[in-house]
Amino acid sequence: MKRIMGIDPGIRATGFALVENGQLLDFGVIRTSAKSGFADKLYRIYLAIKEVLDRWRPELAAMENVIYHRNVKSALTLGAVRGVVMLALREQNVEIVEFSPTKIKLAVTGNGRASKEQIKFMVKKILGLDGQDISEHVADASACAITALRNI
Repeated sequence: MKRIMGIDPGIRATGFALVENGQLLDFGVIRTSAKSGFADKLYRIYLAIKEVLDRWRPELAAMENVIYHRNVKSALTLGAVRGVVMLALREQNVEIVEFSPTKIKLAVTGNGRASKEQIKFMVKKILGLDGQDISEHVADASACAITALRNI
């Protein structure tokens, strides 16, 4: 079974989760300072992702593939974050797979229109984290990893 890193990219908070054999190995949120400039935020995310990659050496990384925002600036910002994350992954020769939001929701909950709360609930159930609180970013990253596990 492959070690998979799920990633939920965001400029203020990028969630990650590492899963292997249905077990959650590590998870976290990479946060950037509101006081930092855009380039500094991207660099912080890039370095933090590289650190996680060096520590865990995943074979595969999974992310949501759709960048759709009504706000063009938000879409461009998310695209830049995805770019630095993908660069870090490719530098480590980590295979990247992307899934639609609907496919992720379907893989985790059985419902392609599931809410954020339903996804978080099922991620915790699947990974045996019933008593723990995890952030939305970690839940989304974990959902990406679970989707990859179920589709490779």
